[in-house]
Amino acid sequence: MKILGITTNFLKANNQIEKNNQRDYSSYRLPVRHLRQLDTDVFQKQSDISFSGILGGGEFKNILNNRTIHCIYCGRPMLSNKVAAKLKNNGVFSGPIQNFAQEMLNYLQYLHPTEKETLKKITIMAFDAPNIRLSEAIKRLYPEANAELLKEQKPILKELAAFGDRLPYGYKTKYKKLMQVYKNRLEEKEYIPEEFSGKEFAYKLSRISETIKDENLANRILKLTEPLTHPIFKKSDEPLTDKFATRILALTETRDFKKSELTKPYLQKLLIKQINLYAEILNRKDIMKLCQTAIDTIDKKPVKIKFSNKALRYDLNEVLEGMPNETLYESIMNTARRLPTSQTSVNAFITKHENSASDAIGYDILRPSIVTIEHMHPKSQNGSNSLANYALSCGRDNNNRSSEPMNLFIEQFSQRNQQQYFDEIYQEVIKNRIPKDVFFKMLKTFTKESGRSIDTSKY
Repeated sequence: MKILGITTNFLKANNQIEKNNQRDYSSYRLPVRHLRQLDTDVFQKQSDISFSGILGGGEFKNILNNRTIHCIYCGRPMLSNKVAAKLKNNGVFSGPIQNFAQEMLNYLQYLHPTEKETLKKITIMAFDAPNIRLSEAIKRLYPEANAELLKEQKPILKELAAFGDRLPYGYKTKYKKLMQVYKNRLEEKEYIPEEFSGKEFAYKLSRISETIKDENLANRILKLTEPLTHPIFKKSDEPLTDKFATRILALTETRDFKKSELTKPYLQKLLIKQINLYAEILNRKDIMKLCQTAIDTIDKKPVKIKFSNKALRYDLNEVLEGMPNETLYESIMNTARRLPTSQTSVNAFITKHENSASDAIGYDILRPSIVTIEHMHPKSQNGSNSLANYALSCGRDNNNRSSEPMNLFIEQFSQRNQQQYFDEIYQEVIKNRIPKDVFFKMLKTFTKESGRSIDTSKY
């Protein structure tokens, strides 16, 4: 039977990969961070910035079109973004899960553990329901996954709530209110949020936008989210300026309005309603639902908002900003980082995508394995946009590192991963695609930033 064959092939392929792979991925973990600023920009989308010189960032990543390159950190082989785009455009993500499971067998070795386990569950489901789409498969997996996830989340959230009594005066009330908000989110209860978070909304849309086939509409949607993250919406005492209001009216092509209507909530809703119009054109129910929740939040209506680790960490940073007790701050943040995430838990991945479109789910299974440009010396610390400061890493490790010093982040990974990476990049030197002097500048930057050395005897 075809589906049984897919399931059997999945298990055989997975076992062979694990058998042949001598790296111990079981010890792979998220780093415990020690700098406050690393959690403050969790809603900021990373992007690759091209640069002038011998090779552009895109050309550097395109090495993967001709050969296998392993991540400089975890050592997994990486995928080109073109692979994910091709699968999406060919309808693999949006088609029957039978076809999805069959096609994804070709990429099993690239997947991180959580995404691989998700694919396994979908492959097994294809035995009973071969023609359903990914979105329906996730909905069927959701009840059990959510129940299991809650068992892990509730004790940790209870620990976080207990910190409230230890906080100094001025922080206690805000912190306890925040914990109640996230208790409501965790238990999927309706509540009235105190404010709308433009950054959280924009972050969610930036992730979804990568699965929109119409690039023109995707770019329009992202353009509309930009003003929502402006600080003017966070500061109740800061008045609107004519210039800012005019910009939003132009973006939303709004002509029929009264001067008295130009309030902050009115302008926020104009932007969100325009996004919703594009979502209707695209027939993207996930975006429409996100927009409706946003508008209800602005209107102070009861809403259900899904629990999010990133949102919690961001809000904790805001509530605890300036708190003098650094030890207590670190204890709270480290406790929050113990919550299962869609990176570390298949149950969290499934619940996160309960209302996601099939394209979004398929893309997110591959996303952590897609190659990215990594600044060895962080860009946020004036790291240069030059080949000498660039490395190739998987999307997951790039995001997890954020701006953490390389020598701290790299501690969790085997040094042989970096040796393998530079051995592979050196092959591009042999092919005259990367000048040898530039290659050695890369090595020099790596050694300085990581505190590790590479065996250059074969170079």
